[in-house]
Amino acid sequence: ALGLTILICGALGFGILLAGMPVASFYGIPDLAGIFAILSISFFVAPYISIPMSLLARDMEFGTQFYIRVTATIVNAIAVVGLIFLGFSYFSLAIARAMAALTQFFMLLWIRPVGMQYIPRFRGMKPIASFGIFNSLALVARKAQYTLPDMIIGKMGSTGQVGMFSRGLGFIQFVSETVFMGVQPVALPYMAQVRRKGEEIKAAYMKASVLLGAFLIPVLGVASLSALPAIRLMFGDQWDAAAPVAAWLAVWAMLRSFHWFTSPMLMAIGREGVMLAREVLPFLLLIPAIIVTFSGGLQSIAKGFVMVGVIELLVTTFLVMWQLKMSLSEFLQAWLSTMAVGALCIAATLVILFFLPATDTPAWMFIGVEALVLPPVWLGALFLTRNPLANEIHVAYQETIKKIGNARKS
Repeated sequence: ALGLTILICGALGFGILLAGMPVASFYGIPDLAGIFAILSISFFVAPYISIPMSLLARDMEFGTQFYIRVTATIVNAIAVVGLIFLGFSYFSLAIARAMAALTQFFMLLWIRPVGMQYIPRFRGMKPIASFGIFNSLALVARKAQYTLPDMIIGKMGSTGQVGMFSRGLGFIQFVSETVFMGVQPVALPYMAQVRRKGEEIKAAYMKASVLLGAFLIPVLGVASLSALPAIRLMFGDQWDAAAPVAAWLAVWAMLRSFHWFTSPMLMAIGREGVMLAREVLPFLLLIPAIIVTFSGGLQSIAKGFVMVGVIELLVTTFLVMWQLKMSLSEFLQAWLSTMAVGALCIAATLVILFFLPATDTPAWMFIGVEALVLPPVWLGALFLTRNPLANEIHVAYQETIKKIGNARKS
């Protein structure tokens, strides 16, 4: 696995390194060549990060993964701020990213997960080649959906338009992936374990999807309606124009949240080719969508994302039904309570907006009211609709009370 990963990541690293000059010439920004060279560093150390992280996930060492990622994130944040103060300008982001990757590399080198081999072997790669190549290409296609708008808008429009759209997209990406990234490392090992035990992966996939959806759909629904005060609070009112973009992109993210675990599920059942096709489809659809809607402005582009999201939802739903032999009624029945929870949270937000208009209310006050009102509404909606997450919360609560009681006795 290490040998194959080195070949793939090395090729990508050299590709980025060599692409620096042509891209710099294309956009007319000479410094891009240097930025590309710095960014390529993370690809060259990636094999010694991804393989050890996979071994930690296999052994369910998620606590160790957490400390490594948090440390790298802190290094990245400190480096960005420090380098900006030292006058490195936009090079700060690239250098900080490379420093974060090197931090993970050295921490994993020190930890040395069980089973990690640091000398690559280039024999016997065929059994894992298809998995590695398909997975890498799918990851590139998935990440490109967030970077593609910057590239196209940057060529067709102005840097101001790029910044405004990127701010809206970045806000929604932060909201959605903050929740998702916490469970993503567990998804593939969990589904692979279900597969190895001969248990029904359909039930595991739907349970994981619905539980995550019970978090994501209400959060994104509220974010769509509260984009303006949220962006004002986080970034300042100079980014007000990004709020309508974020509102539409939140709808796009909601549509995608129904099938967050499709790729891990397809990998677990050995359908890597289908997984790649599923990841490439929205990427290919977004290119013409952005180009066609660009003349209508940034909101029009965001609406184009929603249209692509609808197509992706329909295609992925039928793909999942086909692969897991699931009926449409089973799918809808599983998601009914989660959609009801989302609808109740959205309704509560509309009531707040009626009494506290987002444009006239201070951002801190609006978000503060939401923080007080919406969590109880969400929790009550879970139990009212008998959502599967309500049972998980009830079990966690009972276990916590039991631990507290045992601690007091001792």
